[in-house]
Amino acid sequence: MASLPQSEMVSTPVFVEAAVEPAVTVLPRAAFRLGYKPGLDGLRAFAVLVVMAHHANLPFFHGGQVGVDIFFVLSGFLITSLLLEEWDRTERISLRRFFGRRVLRLLPALLGLLLVCETYALLRLHGSYFATVQRAIVAALCYGANWVEVFGNGGMGPLAHTWSLSIEEQFYLLWPPVLLFLLPRLKRSQILALVTLIVSMVALHRATLWMGASSWERIYNGTDTRFDELLTGCAAALVLAAGWLQQPVLKATLKYASLPSAIFVVALVVEPMSHRAMSAHGWPLIELSLAVFLCWFATASGSVLHRVLQLPPVVWIGRISYGLYLWHPPLFSQVGGWHVPYPAKVCLMFAVTLGVAAASYYSIEMPFLRLKSRLKSVAC
Repeated sequence: MASLPQSEMVSTPVFVEAAVEPAVTVLPRAAFRLGYKPGLDGLRAFAVLVVMAHHANLPFFHGGQVGVDIFFVLSGFLITSLLLEEWDRTERISLRRFFGRRVLRLLPALLGLLLVCETYALLRLHGSYFATVQRAIVAALCYGANWVEVFGNGGMGPLAHTWSLSIEEQFYLLWPPVLLFLLPRLKRSQILALVTLIVSMVALHRATLWMGASSWERIYNGTDTRFDELLTGCAAALVLAAGWLQQPVLKATLKYASLPSAIFVVALVVEPMSHRAMSAHGWPLIELSLAVFLCWFATASGSVLHRVLQLPPVVWIGRISYGLYLWHPPLFSQVGGWHVPYPAKVCLMFAVTLGVAAASYYSIEMPFLRLKSRLKSVAC
């Protein structure tokens, strides 16, 4: 998730210290440094809450899956911003430290969830569903859940939501080495052009799949059909790092385009597009809207939206958003079986999930985050 979310993971990477001597003139130092922005945690909170509301079948959240789109674009944006800052500061990117930070940030909480699922399966499940859960645990641990959702008979069962974590981890394994290869060889504008071309190709590929025999599950869960969201976040980070949006005309355009972009995304939370529309043009519109909003949000300050997303309770929910995303489907499923009135049931779903996610954050994630901080990274 970052991580969705926020929406971030590694299986068994080869930790290699990577450094490349510049083959061409070193690019100018970045005109923008991200640093820690509490409002981005607030944006994570919004993303995970709309996903949870969607899974709780609350009215006005029929398109809550947009929260995953936010996590994807935000993850690409944050990771690329940090990698570019490291390159501008040191003229190198340490893949060993990058993958080490991803492992410490993402794997412990996931292992906690999988351990509980395995214990529950051994005690309570049997037959074909027990086999489904065993396969799902292995797939989630190996970050191949999205392809099991596409091709596996029976899918991922209670761990179906880990499809998005798998796509993000596949992105983390591919993008940093590619960026490390490109930075000393191409101008930043050329890298942006290349990323934009790939995003366009993925969008065309997705639209072509819909015109053929491919199912919605194939398009929704496929790595090759969702990578463009993460790459759009990368493109936004490249634009900011180059300082192009400091030009008065572009800065003003960004300011006035941010509100319609935010309204469009929120409108899709309330009333989503059809599957056909999403495959044809919906995702490119969402990605562009989120990129515009992120660029504005990361460079501006003082707006009402900034103040709302920086409220301490909102920021706190954003910080535990990874745990919320991990735990809410199995917990919602369990609480959903209780014989209590629907309003009370929804309140219990959110309360129990918040409690478990907070326990996961403070007892599992925080100790490893302290180790992560020793790798000289901004927490993301």
